[in-house]
Order: sequence, then structure tokens, then C-alpha cells
Amino acid sequence: MKTLYRGKIFTFTTKATLSNLQGVVPDSLFVNDEKFIFLRDGAIIVESGKIVAIGDYLDIKSQLQAEDKEVDYSGKLITPGFIDSHMHATQTSAVSAYGEKLLTWLDNYIFPGEVAFNSEQSARREYEILLKQLFKNGTTTICAYLPSSYDGADLLFEITDKYKMRAVMGNTIMTDGNPKLITDGETSMLISEKLYNKWHKTNRLSYALTPRFALSCTDESMGLCKEFVESHSDAYMQTHLCENVNEIQDTLAKFPWAKDYLEVYEKYGLVHDKSIFGHCIHLSDSEWKRMTEAEVIFANCPISNNYLGSGLFRYDEAVKRNAKLTLGTDWAAGNTLSMLRVMDDAYKVAMLNSFKLETLTRWYSATLGSAKALALDDYIGSLEVGKEADFIVLDPEANELLNYRLESSYDLLDYLFSVSSLGDDRIVAATYVYGDNVYTNSSN
Repeated sequence: MKTLYRGKIFTFTTKATLSNLQGVVPDSLFVNDEKFIFLRDGAIIVESGKIVAIGDYLDIKSQLQAEDKEVDYSGKLITPGFIDSHMHATQTSAVSAYGEKLLTWLDNYIFPGEVAFNSEQSARREYEILLKQLFKNGTTTICAYLPSSYDGADLLFEITDKYKMRAVMGNTIMTDGNPKLITDGETSMLISEKLYNKWHKTNRLSYALTPRFALSCTDESMGLCKEFVESHSDAYMQTHLCENVNEIQDTLAKFPWAKDYLEVYEKYGLVHDKSIFGHCIHLSDSEWKRMTEAEVIFANCPISNNYLGSGLFRYDEAVKRNAKLTLGTDWAAGNTLSMLRVMDDAYKVAMLNSFKLETLTRWYSATLGSAKALALDDYIGSLEVGKEADFIVLDPEANELLNYRLESSYDLLDYLFSVSSLGDDRIVAATYVYGDNVYTNSSN
């Protein structure tokens, strides 16, 4: 059975890139371009979790048979589900903890809270709360840091698989630091191996080797990470880089042979095209150059960076270098799971650096840009025939102020800018993961 979803349609095409969207100025609201599609009265048809048709409603409705179904979202916006490229699945209980600087915040709030994931009951409850909130905010794909223990990490793989989600995740490797969370290097690698063998490329799941950051590891455990990457070349790697000035200083004191923070990861073979580096705020010109040459994935988290006072990401450098830029919430240093709010803060951070990070660029980085960076664009990130049906429905009328603002919106950039500037979870009318409705806003 097929299902047709009718509504306004906005999606990027394969021709869109981070750099070529800057400066694009559509001359009307409902306009198509080789880099994107915007349909006033459009529709997608979904069958068995895949998109089988997209276009004007009147053109494709004839493809339906008597047994097929139609869902009418007329007046609402259907767009790809958001991709959160950097978040911590273990930190929901600590969200909105008082904004200390990074290292103090970790010691005072985060590490004590993560101990709860040694209990299956506590872990399951927090995971279900987290996923409910993600769907409520229109996020359909995550890159997540999991507990350091096998059972705690395995559980979220199990739950996300139940929802048929796309997710890139791994057990957080900590061999130095909080005594209640650390595991020795060999144990960490055994956990990584077991999770990789069980879940990597199972349905829509991928494994990511996840050393928390250099300060949580030793030379020995970093060496073991290198061995893992060399023997599991199709796995992702995710970690933190240059988030906080004190973090950088402490890292270089711990690894005095390194000329900069990035070299620590380079020595252990962790800088490659499947490496996801969180934050990347205080990069030197040399680090920018080496990272873009290696085609690493930048996972920037402006709300978190503002919340902890970590600094301002150089979006101008990312665009100039056509970097693989993605956006993340860094939940729960970020105090929202809304990628709309993340897009809004990205605009503000760029403005503080006297750079205009344009609307299309930000929407791209939260959808198809992230999918391309993660090499998942054959499956997700845009609404195209053959792709997996991860999409959301946005209803601006659910926000009275936004709805009023859009009465005077006459072009696409202004329309999308207003949605990202004033929108939040209230305007998410529905979220679909692999064609399944995982969230419906009862008030819409």
C-alpha cells in the first residue's frame, strides 16, 4: 500500500553544496532552482519506507490505487527530517545545569549523571524520554555518544533499531578521568568490537569509535583506537576538538610532543573522511587546512558553545573552504533538541564574526549537507525518489507570532528565515521515520 502526503514541499537537490548556496536569492516564494525544490501544492508518495514519487499534487495523485491512502497536510511544510550530528544520549538528566565552563561542568554535572546508565531501568527511561523529545523536535537521525559500558550502549542501539532510525553511535571511551565511568583500554576495545559486530550496518545503524576527547584517553588507549580504525575502516570515528581554550591547554600539557590539538588525533590515525569532530572552535589556520584536506566532518554546536561560553565558530572559514559542515545540538550542554533553534544560533554566531551565514546554507547543513558529510546522502537528507522516507511536517500556524510574521513574507529566503528564527517544537506537526509516523502533535 502506498501513502500520499500532500503539502508544501521544500528539499535540496544533489547539486546543492555548502558554498554554492551562499548568495542564491530566489525572486519569489514558490520557486524552483537546480539546487532546491519548493512546491506550493506538492506531494510525496511513500511505499515500504521509501519515497516512490514527488512532485505537484495534481501530477502525481493519479498514481494512487483504490487501496492506497492520502494524508492531507495542505498549508503545512513537508521537509526532510533534521540530522543532529553531535549529541550525548547520556545527558538528558543534566540539561540546563548551571553554565559552568566546559571542564568544571563535566566534573560537577555530567560525569555524576552518566553513572545512572549502569542501571538498565534508569537508562531505558532516559532513552525513551530522549527519543520522544527528538521526534517532537523533528530530528530523525542522530550521531550520539553512548555510555562507556556495553549494556548501556547496546540498549540504545536496540531502541533506535526498534524505531527504524538512522543513527551513528558508539560507546564513549574513557580510560582516564572519573573513576565511576572509566574502563581500561582493552575492555573499551572489546566493547567496541562487540557493538560493531552486532550493530554496524544492521538495518539503519552505524558504529562510531568514540574516544570522548584526548583528555579522557591515555597513549595506550589512543594506540588501541588506532588499531581499531585500521582494522575497521568502514566505521565512523567521533570525538571533540578545540572546544574550549583550557581544554586545549590541558591537552597539550598531557601530550607535550604535539604541536597542536589536531596532531594528537593525527598521530593515532583518527583524522580521516569518516571522522566527526565536535565543535572545532579554536582552530589554527594549519588545523583548518589539514582537516579540510583530510575531508573530516565538522559538527558545530552553536547553542552549546554559547551556553558554556566556549567561543564562536568560524563559519566564514567553513564556507570558504567548502568544508563538510554539519550542525548538532550537543545535547545536553546545548539546552534544546530543536535544530531550528540551532540554525538560529548559527546565524547569530556568524553575525558576531561579521559573517552572514545565509538561510539556505543553514537549512542545508541541518539536512542534506549533513547527509553528504556522513556519506549517507544516498539514503537520507532530501526528498527524492528512492530515498528513505524520513520527513517532518511543519505548521507555522501553530505559532501565532510566526504565522503573523509570514503574512508579510514574499520570498523563499524570508519564509525559511522566519521559520528558523521563530520556530520551535510547537510547529512540528508530525515526524516520520522510514515512513512510520513516530510523532504527531495533538494540538496541531
